[in-house]
Amino acid sequence: MKLVDRFTLWFLGVTLLIIPINSFITYMSIKSEIDKAAVERLKHVNQRVGEVLEKGQEPGEYTQGCRIKVVPVGDTKPADYYEITDRDVTHDPDLKDNDRKITVTSWHTVNGQHYKITSGDYVTRSEQILAGLRISIIAKLLILIALVVLTARLASRIVLAPFYSTLKKLQHFNLKAKKKLSLRPTRTKEFSELNTYVGKMTDKAVDDYISLKEFAENASHELQTPLAIIRSKLELLSESDIRGEQAVLISDMQNSVDKLTHINRSLVLLSRLENNEYESKEEVSFSKYAKEAMGTFEDLITLKGLRLSCRIADDVDVKLHAALVDILLNNLISNAIRHNIPNGRIEVVLDRDCLRIINTGVPPTGDPEEMFQRFKKGTQCNHSIGIGLSIVKQICDINSFQIRYQFASGLHVITIAFPGVSNSSKLLQNDERYLHEKIQL
Repeated sequence: MKLVDRFTLWFLGVTLLIIPINSFITYMSIKSEIDKAAVERLKHVNQRVGEVLEKGQEPGEYTQGCRIKVVPVGDTKPADYYEITDRDVTHDPDLKDNDRKITVTSWHTVNGQHYKITSGDYVTRSEQILAGLRISIIAKLLILIALVVLTARLASRIVLAPFYSTLKKLQHFNLKAKKKLSLRPTRTKEFSELNTYVGKMTDKAVDDYISLKEFAENASHELQTPLAIIRSKLELLSESDIRGEQAVLISDMQNSVDKLTHINRSLVLLSRLENNEYESKEEVSFSKYAKEAMGTFEDLITLKGLRLSCRIADDVDVKLHAALVDILLNNLISNAIRHNIPNGRIEVVLDRDCLRIINTGVPPTGDPEEMFQRFKKGTQCNHSIGIGLSIVKQICDINSFQIRYQFASGLHVITIAFPGVSNSSKLLQNDERYLHEKIQL
């Protein structure tokens, strides 16, 4: 739910809470003013009747439209004392036409004679006041709701403009550009504090990115020189007169140096992938690269005594950086060769939906969910550094590919679904059906 919608609902909730309270206060105020005006008018009528009596005249039954009653009494009360009554009067029970009548009684002394003067008048009933208020309240409520709903979004565009501007710039913020954010100035305190914090955070992120990138590049560059020196010294040492045990030790050292070189290159590659330095610009022929990769590894597969089966479609084009296609295929195929078994087999299937690499092998010793993490190995292979599948996973992530790993009945299956395949569960079902068919064969 948008922020403006939350504010709208909040204001409407407060309005619906306040209006009944305000309506009750309005009703009591109107009723009080009506009663007060009627009482003051009846007091004035009583005074006029008293003046008529002082003149020696006989007052009529009605004065100023109000019915009066004059009764001689034996005692009197103070001139400022008034007896006020409020009651409902029913003229016809069948018609249910109740009226509310207010009467005011006062005492006057004329020529030594005491009189009790009573005057009464009909006033607006409570039901009539409520009926009038009800219509007014409903009309005001509808107008208020309409104005709030219609003006909330317009007002939010003006009030929240700095927030939306900051959000839009954050969405387009890219560390690779190495440019710090330039945020729109605002006089709103909260948005100003937000911009200050976001500016500091992004500036630090850019600085850290530059420092990390420089460190990775420098570390890779600096490691290459001593590794090359160690390799050359080992080669010179291996050419000298050495004994069998020393040759084994030198061979192990050379293998370790080669492995360290491979790790260094792989970690630098992972760093570049995580920093999105390989952006896909155009579609490449995945079929072409797959056929070339299989031709490259064909001799090694034959040397290992493995059986190879390929089904590569000719019209598979994928939006992927050309350099990453070779890295992806080389890591997957070399992984299938390295973790295979004697007299095993490898099968490569490529179509418009996915790439599927199947190979025989021993069951994985670790959790299959951790197979794509760095330095995680499905089997303990001395020649594996545990980064190949992590590189494959990173390439898939930055290009929106879906990658899955399965193992069933001695078969390792890695499936990469290309973008545009919406039903990933269907692909998973296809993998399971494919494995079942292979097991039956």
